[in-house]
Amino acid sequence: MLFRLNPNSGVPIYLQLMEQIKHGIETGALRPGDQLPGIRKMAETLVMNPNTVAKAYRELEHEHVIEVRHGAGAFVAER
Repeated sequence: MLFRLNPNSGVPIYLQLMEQIKHGIETGALRPGDQLPGIRKMAETLVMNPNTVAKAYRELEHEHVIEVRHGAGAFVAER
């Protein structure tokens, strides 16, 4: 899945990333069990700070949208 962020939109980047991941799940582009790119890989691809990606992933995990398996990565949560 391709993510497009707009740093000039006024919406924090981590929220944009969260919304795009949620949208991907809602539209079926991301399915339960699908692995998301690692934090570093996502940050490199989107040219952003890895801490920003980590924040988005933490928030999504807190909302039970994804689950982070330490040593394995982040996965779309089973609903």
